[in-house]
Formats: sequence, C-alpha cells, structure tokens
Amino acid sequence: MNNETKKTETLIQIYKDDPVRDNLRALVHQMKKTVFLSPAILPDTPEAEEFRRLAREKSGEQLQLPKEAAPVPSILKNKDGVTFFPIYTTIEQVPKEPPYDVIVNIPFQNCVNIIMNGNMNAVGIAVNPFTDNLIFRKDLLEALRKEDQVLQAGINPAKMTPQQRKIAMRQKAEFQDLPSKIYKEGAAFIHQLCDEKETVINEIYQNAYQDMEYPFGEDDFSVMPLDISDELLLVRIDLPEVKESAQLCHRIYVTQNPKDEEIHYFTVERGRKKGQSNLCGISSDGRHIEYGEAPVEGAEIQRIMDIIEQKREQTS
Repeated sequence: MNNETKKTETLIQIYKDDPVRDNLRALVHQMKKTVFLSPAILPDTPEAEEFRRLAREKSGEQLQLPKEAAPVPSILKNKDGVTFFPIYTTIEQVPKEPPYDVIVNIPFQNCVNIIMNGNMNAVGIAVNPFTDNLIFRKDLLEALRKEDQVLQAGINPAKMTPQQRKIAMRQKAEFQDLPSKIYKEGAAFIHQLCDEKETVINEIYQNAYQDMEYPFGEDDFSVMPLDISDELLLVRIDLPEVKESAQLCHRIYVTQNPKDEEIHYFTVERGRKKGQSNLCGISSDGRHIEYGEAPVEGAEIQRIMDIIEQKREQTS
C-alpha cells in the first residue's frame, strides 16, 4: 500500500463517518491520485495461455501482460441485478471467489473511462464493495470528467470553501512546515523549540494560514520537553482540539538523540474510524509513515521509544 492509497482509505472512512459535500470533494480529489486494484480474467488466446503458464512458474512475481492477452475486468451485480465495476484499495479487500487470472493496477481516471465508454454495461463503480461499498454512479462520474476537462483547459476550478482552506492550512503546518523545519534545521531548531515552546509552534501555524484569519493563539498549544535519557530528548506538542472530520493531529512528538543528533517526527492523528487515533510519522524525505493504532495516551511515549529502538536495530 503506497502513501496515496493510505490517504484514500483515510478519507473514505472520514466521508463515511460524516458524508458531507466537503468530505466527498476531498475524497474524490485524492482518488484521482490513487491506483486501484481490479481482478480480471484473460481471454482464450494462445498468448493468454502462455501468460498463465509463466504465472504458474513465477508465482508471486509481477509480470507484463502481452497486448494479445488483454484482461477482461470483473463485474459485480447487486441483489437487484444492477451491474457495477468493482475496484479495491488493497489486496486484502479483493475476494478470493470467484476465481480470477490477474489483478490489474488501474488509476481511478481509467476506471471512470471504462464506465463512461459503456463497454461493461455497468451503471457505476463500487469501491471496496464488500467492506466500504462506496458507489460512484455514472452521473457523478460524468461530473468528475467535466471537472478534469476544465482543469486540462487551464480554467481555475471552484475554489475551496473557507472551512476546507482552514483544514488544508492546518494540515500544511502539521505534515509539511513543521517536520520540514525540524529536519532541515536539526538540533538548533529543537533547542529553540525547547526554550521558546508555544511561541515557536504558534508562529509556524500562523505562517501556514497565510492570508486567512488565524484561529489560534499561544494558549491553544502546549510544548513539554522531556529528557528521557542521555540518548533521547523528547518534545511533546499538544495541539488545538480536532473538531473537523479530517486527517489532523492531536499531538506531535519530536525526538532527538543528543549524541548522534538522530531526529524523528511522530504524530498522533485522527484515525480512519470515528474515535480512533493512529500513531504515524513523517520521515526526513517527507514520506508519511503509519505505525498502527495509537496506544492509550499514557503509553504513547513508550511505543515511540520501542519504534526508535527497532529502527536502530534494523540499521545496525
């Protein structure tokens, strides 16, 4: 599962918990950047049979399909006999029955094109039909297609709502600006953070909001440096309450090893399910990393210490 898929799964759950228009827009925007999985069967051709033979010999490997063995995507009928094109975010979502020959990687826009050209006689797309069962019918897909045409023509699409912009600016502070500054400036910035605390964090958030009305103040943050050991300085940053149904952080933990200046950035984020929190992180190259569901608040620091120790063992 790559980073775009993880974001899509998070936004699916957020939309299911709170199916408002803004959450749907955010989900659709993310799906356009996501590659989905589609189980398919191969035609009865010599080239397809040769591919089946290779697949048996090289089980588990990724293989390139010949043009003469173009796969036929699977279809799904509901209890009323209505046909949908099923696509899946991960291999775990794909059912084992009925049997299929291959799993095809397919970008979301290609899924839209398959439905709109009418070759499958399906009324829409079903995303993770056996779990999330998120349905996109042709009328919605047509609206998405028109939006893409507008973008390709260079016309500016409808602007985000003020609420969407506020969420985006806060995400920018938590997932881009702050980790970027920590990794770029290193120990010097962490020492400044320990000394000036809430003033530093508030300034970073305020800068992220640019020309928008800034909703926070220093009193909305809490910064607590902790000298855990000679090899671990940990800074806990408590953030304003997350009221929106969006991927935002409850807390951030910054760690530094004073001996070798190794730095890590951890986040406790709103999870995919209502009331769930995930322990995640941002790497020095900007990648979003998931470590699973967050433990109870009192056990978060121990879990972070365990992760750091595991990373050291892997690199030693």
